This record gives sequence, structure tokens and C-alpha cells, in this order.
Amino acid sequence: MPAGCPLQLIGAGPAGMSLLLALCNRVAASPANAASERELLDSLQVYEAAPRPGGKMAAYRVNANTSSHDVIQGIADGTPFAAVRDAYVSHPLTQNELIPLGEIGRLMVEPLAQAMIDFLGPRLHCGVEVARIEIDGQGFASFDPDGKLLQRSDALVLCCGARELPLPELTEFQDRWQGSGSFLLRDDLGGLEDNGAPIVIIGASHSAFSCAWRLLYDPLFSDFARGRDIIVLKRRERIKLRCTPEFAAAHGIEYDPQKDVCPVSGLVFRNAGLRKDAKQLYLDIRDGREKRVRIVQMDALAEQRELLERAALILQATGFASNLPRIERDGRSVEIGNPGQDGELHDLEADEIVPGLYGMGLGFNIVPEDALGEASFRGGLHGFQSYPLAIAPRIIESLKARIAAEKMP
Repeated sequence: MPAGCPLQLIGAGPAGMSLLLALCNRVAASPANAASERELLDSLQVYEAAPRPGGKMAAYRVNANTSSHDVIQGIADGTPFAAVRDAYVSHPLTQNELIPLGEIGRLMVEPLAQAMIDFLGPRLHCGVEVARIEIDGQGFASFDPDGKLLQRSDALVLCCGARELPLPELTEFQDRWQGSGSFLLRDDLGGLEDNGAPIVIIGASHSAFSCAWRLLYDPLFSDFARGRDIIVLKRRERIKLRCTPEFAAAHGIEYDPQKDVCPVSGLVFRNAGLRKDAKQLYLDIRDGREKRVRIVQMDALAEQRELLERAALILQATGFASNLPRIERDGRSVEIGNPGQDGELHDLEADEIVPGLYGMGLGFNIVPEDALGEASFRGGLHGFQSYPLAIAPRIIESLKARIAAEKMP
């Protein structure tokens, strides 16, 4: 039977990897004052269903939505990952303002994954699916699909990735439906109808405009999308752009200086706004330079039924749901979600925090503190720079407090 440990981590994609980065950052920054972080780091057991850590970034077929150097800000000097960071920023390709996500995967994520393998050694369990988690007064127990006990721990962090589910109004169109994430990973045209019918994108998020960008500019879709009506359906809220106040003034972007500006960076809509290719595409559509895409406002999706019935492809870009194993608490199956400010997860039926259970990554929208973005932002932070800099440290602080409380007489 596996011995217990202070912490197990389920998932070693960008979010899971970032928890390890954040722990290493803390130890490197203050070795003499990082006893709790060292305890967590030395005992950490990581389970990843894929053959290697790192997630799917290398497979995405769009450009990075932040500066190529921004994506490694969460790696500090003195960590086992600093050499990967330095090699990445010195590579000629990363001097470009935009870099394909596949290249970031090749130049940064894959070397980080190897460094993670080397650092954790036998404490990283790849190719192992966690199918069920039991929670009781003794902590957390994880099991594989055959019911074999994998690990017991005092605390557990879920970084299991996310999935996209059709909106209820779209369930009857699943033969033509695809989530934005899977569309941005698509590497062939299999199953797409080449009949000239419209392409509908639901939502006005960064992912929505990234889908439109790919339809327009990815050679894979040049014949498929040519001559079609591409329609972005959005509710009546405004579209926000990440930009400087000067850019906002020059392009007629309305914002509230008190609520919509990040106090640290000075950027308007730092977290909520469209970035890079998606931002430029929206401006080109709005200002009439790009006429192949229309943005249609709506009050409800049901009013667009006739359009949906005609569409050859329906892309949904309205957010993600967490992709979790079965979770049982004191013998009953429970739904887990609604993370608090420090990533702590709730038993949704009981409407209470589950002590020692945390989540980070797509599907877990942890709202950042005002200092990390604009006060008006109500979404979640995602990405290689935000996880270790903004989210993982808050989880680590909560874990440290938990360890300290358990050691009190």
C-alpha cells in the first residue's frame, strides 16, 4: 500500500507544471525560509495520464496571444528550470513579437517537461490515469481505472485540464458542433462539410476570434472557408481589447479609468481583453478592412435557430468546464468546483470548502486580486506566466498555513 505524503498533484500540463515551478521559485528565492515549500517539494507525488508532462500547447495551431517572452516570466533564477528559460529567450525565433504556439511548445514546454522528469524522477507517474478520488477524515486517496490505490495524501491539487460541452441549444447540432479548443488543435478537415454553408462562431472571446483568424489565415482552411459567410454571434456586451490608454484613445476603445486599468501594468483590460492576432482581427472587422467576417449581436441563441440549421460548422467559444475524475466524499459522489481566491474547491451540494483540496487551470476560474489586473475583471487567469506568478503562490500559501496548523500542539 502506498505510504501517505503531504501533497499529490493530479495533472502535469501547464497548470500542474506551474505549481512545481512556483514551489521551486520559493525555495530558490529564500532557501533558509522555505522549509514548508521544501517539505511540499520533496514529498510531491505527480500523476499524469499522458505519456509525458507538458499538455497540448505544442499542438495548437495559432500564434501566442502574449509576448513570446511573457510566457516564461514564472521561472526564477536558481531553479532547475532556469536553463530552459535562458535557452528559450536567446533563441532567434523568440525575438519575434508573435510566435506560433507550436514553436513555444517545442522550444519551451518540451524542454520544461524533460526538466520536470529529471527533477522529480520516480515521483512523476506518467501514463497513469486517476479515475477516482476518495476524500475522508484521513485526507485524500487516488485510484486508477481498475480501482488500484495510487496514493494517499494530506492535500491534493487538481490540474486536470478542461473540456467543452455544447450549450443546451446546440445539442441537436452536435454533428456540426465543435468546441473552440479542439478546433484550434485540428490538423485536418475530416468531417467538415464542403457545401458553401455559413460558419458560425458563438461567443466573442479571445478563443472565438482566434477561431476566426484560423479560418481566414491558416492555409489548412483556405479552400474550406473561401466564399463562406463567417458569422460571430455575440451577446450585447462590449468587446474589450488589451491595450495602452493611448491605443484605446487612438482606436475609440471605451473604458473606465478607475475600474478597467491594471494598477501594475497600466494596461486597459489587461486580463479581459483580446490580444495580438485576435485583437487586430476584431479591429479589422469593426473598421471594415476585413469583410469576410460579420459580428452579429443577439439577445438569445434561440433567435438564431434558422442560421444554426443552415450552418456547415458551429464553433462554440463560451468557456470551459473542469475535466475531473470521479470524486467521493465520505462515501457519496460529489460535484467539486467554485474555487475561492486561494484555489480552494467547494463541495457544491454542501456549499462548503473541502479542506486541503485545490484546483488550478482551465475549468477553474480563480479571479485574481486587483493588483494582478483590472478591478472589473471577473474571469479566471490562465497561462504559463499567470499560473506560477499569480495563482500557484496563493495555493502554496494556503497549503503552508495548513501544514503549520497541523503541527501546532
